[in-house]
Amino acid sequence: MSVARFIQRDLDLGLITTVLATTVIGITMIYSATFDWDLGTAGTTYQKQILWAFIALAGMALTVVIPPKLYYAFAYIIYGVAILLLLLVLEVGDRRWFNFGAIHVQPSELAKIATVLAIARYLSSSNLDIERLKTFIPPALLVLLPAALVYKQPDLGTALVFGAVLFPMLYWAGLKPVNIFFIISPGLSLVCAFHHWSLGLLYLTMIAVVFHVRPRLSTMAVLGAVNLAVAIGAPYIWDNKLHDYQKDRILTFLNPDTDRLGGGYQVIQSKVAIGSGGLKGKGYLQGTQTKLAFLPEQHTDFVFSVVGEEFGFAGAITILMLFLFIVWRALTIATAVKSRFSSLVAIGLTAILVFHIFVNIGMTIGVMPVTGLPLPFLSYGGSPLVMSMVLVGFLLNVHGRRHEYY
Repeated sequence: MSVARFIQRDLDLGLITTVLATTVIGITMIYSATFDWDLGTAGTTYQKQILWAFIALAGMALTVVIPPKLYYAFAYIIYGVAILLLLLVLEVGDRRWFNFGAIHVQPSELAKIATVLAIARYLSSSNLDIERLKTFIPPALLVLLPAALVYKQPDLGTALVFGAVLFPMLYWAGLKPVNIFFIISPGLSLVCAFHHWSLGLLYLTMIAVVFHVRPRLSTMAVLGAVNLAVAIGAPYIWDNKLHDYQKDRILTFLNPDTDRLGGGYQVIQSKVAIGSGGLKGKGYLQGTQTKLAFLPEQHTDFVFSVVGEEFGFAGAITILMLFLFIVWRALTIATAVKSRFSSLVAIGLTAILVFHIFVNIGMTIGVMPVTGLPLPFLSYGGSPLVMSMVLVGFLLNVHGRRHEYY
């Protein structure tokens, strides 16, 4: 298939137009978030984002033209390179970034896509029995390795993204929801371990499901042992493994008023900014919370709060509708494609998008902990923007070759 014919007949113009529009909105909001009323200028931050946008577009275009068969063939190699970069950034980088002068490259962004490719390669095997427990182990290891390395940076928010792609991909590959429940039950035990009634209710639910499904005795024994170990070890993890700032984020998420001038300050100011926008907002460049710098990280993590203050409920809904359209197109592509590998890749990449959107917007309105995850296409940052554009490039690639088998 020629590139010209691909662009003319098979490019998803609706998806790419929406992505470009969202990116332009992001640049304008970064300009507003960094605008200085006294100086009458926004500095160079938005200009850097424009430069990164062109780099990201080039990355997206390159991703589109490479045949999916090559991604399938080199999936494990790409994953290995990503792991190597994560190891190197801990040793010779700045823990999270490689610094090349004014340019900072975050290898964890590449690792997200690389992990999706590796899991899709494994799950697309024709002789795979998805219902067997041993089938779950390789993709779990593919997720745990980069997640552990990213957590060590430390970057808990990004580490959680790797887990977010696993279960949608397993479900898409044919794993039954009840088995997914058993797999995520240790995580539920971890959350419920600090409240005895919640833990008891979880275990009663698990017992009821076990009696209904009647899995093998060995499976029940492993399941029970792992959940008990997690519940007993949760207090130790809290006391010895989490950093103080991570504990503060969780505690202030549960009740921001406990530390209004500390850990809860970001969430409180973000909610004030969004609430003060009302229905139509205060107008572009007119956000007082933004301009008086009451809102921390307003051009990165909390850029959605700037939208809410300056364009109100109408602006926030517009952004949500743009994201909804992007996710809808991604799911449509995953459903329409005939290649099992490409379909799984599309689902995994969609999960990354949804997780970022849900967590970032959730933290700006106080329903999710502050994790530092950027909002795709809107937040300032070169590596996240390139990752988001490359992600869309994969979706466009899959859509254009949706009738191919491989």
